[in-house]
Amino acid sequence: MTAPLIAVSRLEKTYLTRVGTRIRALADVTLDVADGEFVTIVGPSGCGKTTLLRILGGLLSASSGSVELLGRRVSGPSRNVGMVFQDPVLLPWRTVLENVMLPVAVLRLDRRAHHRRALDLLGLVGLAGFEDKYPHELSGGMRQRVSLARALVHDPALLLMDEPFGALDAMTREAMNLELQRIWRESGKTVAFITHSIPEAAFLGGRVVVMSPRPGRIVDVVTVDLERPRDLDMMGSDAFGSYTRKIRHLLGPKGWLE
Repeated sequence: MTAPLIAVSRLEKTYLTRVGTRIRALADVTLDVADGEFVTIVGPSGCGKTTLLRILGGLLSASSGSVELLGRRVSGPSRNVGMVFQDPVLLPWRTVLENVMLPVAVLRLDRRAHHRRALDLLGLVGLAGFEDKYPHELSGGMRQRVSLARALVHDPALLLMDEPFGALDAMTREAMNLELQRIWRESGKTVAFITHSIPEAAFLGGRVVVMSPRPGRIVDVVTVDLERPRDLDMMGSDAFGSYTRKIRHLLGPKGWLE
């Protein structure tokens, strides 16, 4: 049996506030994610979704339990991880291409080899021809595409995405969901994607991880057995509706997240 790309075992996270109060953010989280899988994570606000993602990315340490990536314990940031946040966080004085190349400079990678990769990635995300534009010249969706290309430029094994489309309008968000599905299929990356939208979670995910209110626990993992590539018309099907109803039921009476 092939080892999982990510192995999370009995993960716990407790924060200590300034006044000395302990807040238990995550409790006994265990999850395996296979190479090439697209996993979405939903749960109430404050349930620890972002905390979990930051621990996976090595940006936070766990209070107990373990996280392994490619068979090695995660103890800090890794070049095997790319991250995309809700805010694209582009440097306004750098062009699109220069923003995508930023991890290459930070990680001191070969600039010439990665320059070609950056151009290829801009083509992959639909921004060929925009290499010399600046962030203020782009729409919100285009800026998020730049952020996605930047997260992939150093060829990470794992892509972590924290509500990357939450600030976009509904039509742009749907278009980005379609684009992300295409990019995932073409790149073969493993993706863990946080969202507050139940339909978005079911549309993108091969599995949907449903979390409880704080302290965040995994209530269930729903396998979405729908044919890929998925299109927007599929979201009106009975099969799709059955998955969103199941996820909402697992979240309880406060399960409407959008």
